[in-house]
Amino acid sequence: MKLQLVSAGAAQALAQRVAAACGLEAQGSFGAVGAMLEKFLAGEACDVVILSDAQIAGLAVEGRVDAGTCADLGSVATSIAVRIGDKVPPVGDEKALRSALLAASAIYFPDPAKATAGIHFAKVLDRLKIGDKVSGRVRTFPNGATAMRAMAEDTGHPVGCTQATEILATRGVRLVAPLPRGFDLDTVYTAAVSAGAVSPAARDFVAALCGDDARGDRVAAGFEGYVIRPATSLDAAAVREVVDAVLSEYGLRADPSGTDSDLRDITASYAKRGGAFDVVIAADGDLVGCCGVHALDETTCELRKMYLRQDARGVGVGARLLARALAFARARGFRRMELETASVLKEAIAMYTGAGFVPFQGKRLASRCDQAFALDLA
Repeated sequence: MKLQLVSAGAAQALAQRVAAACGLEAQGSFGAVGAMLEKFLAGEACDVVILSDAQIAGLAVEGRVDAGTCADLGSVATSIAVRIGDKVPPVGDEKALRSALLAASAIYFPDPAKATAGIHFAKVLDRLKIGDKVSGRVRTFPNGATAMRAMAEDTGHPVGCTQATEILATRGVRLVAPLPRGFDLDTVYTAAVSAGAVSPAARDFVAALCGDDARGDRVAAGFEGYVIRPATSLDAAAVREVVDAVLSEYGLRADPSGTDSDLRDITASYAKRGGAFDVVIAADGDLVGCCGVHALDETTCELRKMYLRQDARGVGVGARLLARALAFARARGFRRMELETASVLKEAIAMYTGAGFVPFQGKRLASRCDQAFALDLA
């Protein structure tokens, strides 16, 4: 069975490998995210779309992908590469990176107008103040995979820069290291089923690509970090453990027969009622966070069970969870999102108010909550 994809080039090798394992033939368009987004918006037929998380969120809000299927492959570092057999230059700080690029016979990277890594690396050259010095040695290509294949055939001592996944997937080149701190860029890639999908295998493919069984393949391909995906019935016990742990941390208690009864059957409480429930999976496979969107009526939803284990905080995962929930709510046509919380959860309240939520009165609060907030989604 064939599966049509419009995908970032960073995910090509992984997507084709997982598709083959599922008995599918993955075909379609692969390349720079800007160019792939243009193809999709222009009407190229496909079953699954794989782009940056921000791009997929926008497509979900517009109804172009199924918001309930959005799932992350992981984060990919924009990295430096050389040919196999060439001397590996130090690139661990600004001075070393600048020296390595000035010494290169040619510098290969993807389209500085439409490719995530290319756009970023062009800015890096400017920040290093060497753009004019190396302009005659710059070699740009439509996407990172093409750039790396061309670099592999170079006969000098070139240096390349693109997504780590594209480097790892190309014969003849080796990954040196991510760009140094201060110049680094990590991009989260997300898959979703296209609103125009015709293949009955599309939903299962996304679940397989972003599921726990493919974690080893994703890591080997260069995808790292935390991933957010829709919860399954198998996640219920781990979700309850996270909720209990976070509540205990702040001196609060779970209420399994009341406020937390929705965790007895997550699918029935959320997805089957027009909502969604996402979980956060760490690189080691542990479930470390969750967030639900619960339908109250046709126009109003409630943000529920947004919890993140302590060791997963401070790296932007909470903001990603909230952004995913907001995109889903807007995609489903909700005009207002409400939430209840406790005053002791100061970090969470700061995130909510930073996203535009404002306090409101007149709502009967759950036993452990003393504040309510709402956001106009229109």
